[in-house]
Amino acid sequence: MKSTKDVTTKELLRHTFDTMMLLKSKAIDVDEAKAQANLLKQANNLFKYELDRACAIQKFENLEIRNIED
Repeated sequence: MKSTKDVTTKELLRHTFDTMMLLKSKAIDVDEAKAQANLLKQANNLFKYELDRACAIQKFENLEIRNIED
């Protein structure tokens, strides 16, 4: 399934805030909030990987890193 919305750190932060507000208003339970937090953690790990990969490419000339997209 492909999303039409770009995923950015701003969107992840907005989702985190929205989840916290839903939890505070008791619209979702703690288990749902934990599940959302785990997904956000995985997304953050992917962003960190992409940043580390970009830094490595910039730092080391002729570095070939396997592309794992798609």
